Amino acid sequence: MEEETILEWLSPEHHFDKKTNDWYWILGVTVLGAATLAFYFDDFLFGIFIIIAGLTVGMLSYRETKVVTIKISTRGIIFGKFLYPWLSFRSFWIEDEHTHGARILMHPTNSYLPLTVIPINEDLDLNDVREVLLEFLAEEFLKESLVHKWFDKLLAR
Repeated sequence: MEEETILEWLSPEHHFDKKTNDWYWILGVTVLGAATLAFYFDDFLFGIFIIIAGLTVGMLSYRETKVVTIKISTRGIIFGKFLYPWLSFRSFWIEDEHTHGARILMHPTNSYLPLTVIPINEDLDLNDVREVLLEFLAEEFLKESLVHKWFDKLLAR
C-alpha cells in the first residue's frame, strides 16, 4: 500500500518561551534546597538525582525548539520522524483557542496513554484539517488534563 500525503505543514515541535534569569535563579535555589534536605536526611542517591534533574531541566529549557514537518497521510500523522498510525487512536478534537495556537488532540486506544498533541500552523485552514481527520477518526470533544495545563503555565514562565 502506497502512502499518500494529504496535508502537510511546518510547525515547531513544541512551544518555546525564553526563560528569564529569575527563572533560572528560582530553579537553582529550589534544587539546592531540595538536595541539601536529601543529604541532611542521609539520602545521598536522591540528592544526586535532584541535582542531575535540575541541571537537565535547566539545560533543556535553554534550547530552542526545532521546526518539523507534519504530514497527514493515509497511514497516519507523521510528526517529524515519528508516525502516529490511525489504528492507535479512537478520536480527535481540534482545539483552536489554546494560548499557544491551534492544535490537534488525539485520544489513544490505550486508555493509560495521555492525549497526543499535534500543533497546527496558523496559516492552515482548520476546517480543511478537520475534514481530512474525519476520514480516519471520529470527532469527540477532548481537553487536556488539569496537570498538563499546570505544566504549561509553570514552564511558560
